[in-house]
Parts: sequence; structure tokens; C-alpha cells
Amino acid sequence: MTEPPPGDLTDDEQRLRRTLPRPPPLQDVATTGVWIAEWRAEHGPRPGTALHRWLEPRHPGWSRLVACQGRTDVVSAIKAATWFARDGKASPVLHLEADCDAEGLIGPGRDGAAERIGWHELAPHLARLNLATRCNLVLVCTAGAGVAAQLAAATGQRVPCVAVIAPASAIAPAPAQWLISIQRLYRCWQAGQPGLEEASVSLAPMRLEATSMPACVYRHLIAHLLLATRADRQTSDPRGAATAIAPLRGAVPETLPDLQARWQALPRQLQRHWRSLFMADLYPANLVRFDFDARTAAWRILQARGLA
Repeated sequence: MTEPPPGDLTDDEQRLRRTLPRPPPLQDVATTGVWIAEWRAEHGPRPGTALHRWLEPRHPGWSRLVACQGRTDVVSAIKAATWFARDGKASPVLHLEADCDAEGLIGPGRDGAAERIGWHELAPHLARLNLATRCNLVLVCTAGAGVAAQLAAATGQRVPCVAVIAPASAIAPAPAQWLISIQRLYRCWQAGQPGLEEASVSLAPMRLEATSMPACVYRHLIAHLLLATRADRQTSDPRGAATAIAPLRGAVPETLPDLQARWQALPRQLQRHWRSLFMADLYPANLVRFDFDARTAAWRILQARGLA
């Protein structure tokens, strides 16, 4: 899945989508601390540093802080979190303390000029960290509008995270508001409480929200399948239809048989691909957490399109 699906579905497609099996609600996410990657100007507000200093005396060793001075440092910080998670069998929350939007993160380079790194560039590194956490990665960032959708569109063989926690806004809150909010959030998490309601108080009128990545990936996957099976797509651009479904199967179009054979094999391959995304092939317990009847979902779409 390398491109976002079209935003508009027909009425018939929306009705069909409502009849399909869905993944279960997100649950049983296990975290063991927070890894803060802060990409901020040296002489401006630094909520990540303030958060770490606030957490450390209350919960020694629970948080780690990495200061970033450019986009490559952000990638290095995620890689370091991956090594930490793999070696220590840990599942840290990844807190990206930087200005962000639906396209990616923005921060100062070593020369002081603004730099950007896109979610599509970060997604493979996040996926490796999520793999190291056994599919328990929670991503916290400063503005959430469109972020989960972009990560879903950039998903390869493994999902980048299981949840995105961020203000439901395209613009980050003021640093002081944000610091109070995340202090409340992590305090609640330490106490075993959800924390979103309490953390939202200081952000009013904005709210802190948790977006389920399984739900986002599901919507993206189903939209791709509906697009690829439209009658006009099959007749006017059959090769394009084959290309559209290839990522859903974990395949390269040129290596596949004729298009009709691809449709027939798709339900079984889609089920396998979904389980691979959420690492059930490596960790069978993830079947209970994330699995759904993708085979039936695909068959119903194919049947509705006259392809099965």
C-alpha cells in the first residue's frame, strides 16, 4: 500500500463496506516506558526535556530522552529505540516531540534551517521498532490530523505502530498546554488508567485522541480493493487493477499469473497478508488481538463485482 486510496466511495460501495467483517477493537497493548525523541530549536521551548525531567524523579528509568539536531538524528533515535526494545525485550512508547502535520515532522537542521521528514520515510523505521515490541508500539506526536491515515498508506509488510496518540488537530498546541497534557497522560498511564479525558482538559477546545492503526489499515486496504475491482478500472486499465491489488497480496505484479487467477487467489492471500502486517506469523497471540476474516471480506467484494 504505497498510495492513499480515493476519499470518495459510491453509495453502493459504502453499503457493501458496512456488511464486511472488521478487525476487533484495539486492546491489550503492553508498554514498558517512554522513548522521547525531541527535535526542537535549542533556544526555544523544549517540552520533551521538561517531560523527561518531570518523569525521572517520579519513575526513575521509565523515560529516556534523545535530542535530535536534524532529520537523520530522528531516524537514529528510532533505530536506537529499536535496539533498546530488541535487546531488553521492552515495549517503549515512542514520543516524537517535534512540530508535525499530516505530511511528517518539521524541525531545525544542524545549520539552523528548517528540515522535514515525511511519514512515508519514517514508516519503515517505525515498522522495525513495532516488530521489536511485538506489535505494541504506541506513537505519541503533537498534531494528529491525518497522521494515522498517512502511516496506513505507507505501510509495507509490517504495520508501523498500533495506535497514534495526538491532539485531534492539524496544528500543534502551545508548548505549555502540551506539556501539561502529556504530564497528565503519562501520570494516568503509570496508574493504569486511560488518561485521554484528563489529558484533554489543558488542550481545550482541542482533544487528545487515540487512533487505532488496525482500523486505519483496514479502511485503507478495503478502499484499495474496492478501487481495483471497479468495472471501469478492469476494462480501461487491467494492468492498473493488477498493480493496485499486488500490495494487498504482498506480491509484485509482474510475477503473478493472469488477472482472473489473481482474483481467485486474492482472499487467501489477503488473509495471510493481514496476519503478516500484525505479526501473527511470528507471535500467534496477535491473532486474538488483531485478526479478522479478511478472506470473507475479499470474497464478498469479489462476488459483488461479479469476479468470484
